[in-house]
Amino acid sequence: MKKCRSIKFLSRMIPLIIFTVFIGFAASKLISQALAAEPAKPAAKPTAKPAEAPPAKPAEPTKPAEKVSPVLDPKDPKSVLYLDTKGKLAGTGDPAKSGPASEAVKAGQGWHPAALAAQILPKDRYGLINWAKAAKDNIITPRHSLDPKEEEMPAMDMDVVIEAKSDFVSDVVYPHYIHTWWLKCEVCHPAIFLPAKGQNNMTMAGIAEGKWCGRCHGKIAFPLADCNRCHTQPKRAVKK
Repeated sequence: MKKCRSIKFLSRMIPLIIFTVFIGFAASKLISQALAAEPAKPAAKPTAKPAEAPPAKPAEPTKPAEKVSPVLDPKDPKSVLYLDTKGKLAGTGDPAKSGPASEAVKAGQGWHPAALAAQILPKDRYGLINWAKAAKDNIITPRHSLDPKEEEMPAMDMDVVIEAKSDFVSDVVYPHYIHTWWLKCEVCHPAIFLPAKGQNNMTMAGIAEGKWCGRCHGKIAFPLADCNRCHTQPKRAVKK
């Protein structure tokens, strides 16, 4: 009985085993065909080296900021002549379009316009423009003449001591150099000053009235109140 049962079991398992083997063989064949049909992948190319950056150019030296040129050229629309009393641009630089530019011009073209003094021109202890220092520092360059054909005469470097009449005031040292830098000899001699020692009986009262030095000082030059600008040489000891 047991032998018959084992024969029956084998008879049933053999077909199952054959079917399993067949299925496995068919599957392996299909997989091999699929792999054969797949195109071969190209070989990976060697990675290219990144392009080397060109050497950095040396940094150019920075140019220093240009200084504002103290030019008083009326053709320059940025000239300080066209600034108002606060130092701000008050016009276009073309009076035909915008009229008088600065408040100083509107006020009557004063000798000491606030716009100029506030910007580039040096000032004295009274807040007025120190024209002599401006010329010495080459901030301004006065013209020797309105006639371009006229030859310029060199400034005369000669000081003249003018003794003060009072024993309590220092004597005056008159510098020809700075004056002849601005003016010709004919401007003062002989109409205002006789070119001879002791021939000009000057007094402070007369100067305050506009005579002698008062023709300019107190008007277009520094005021007479600045005594130490002229009275610079101590008086000699009074002889007993």
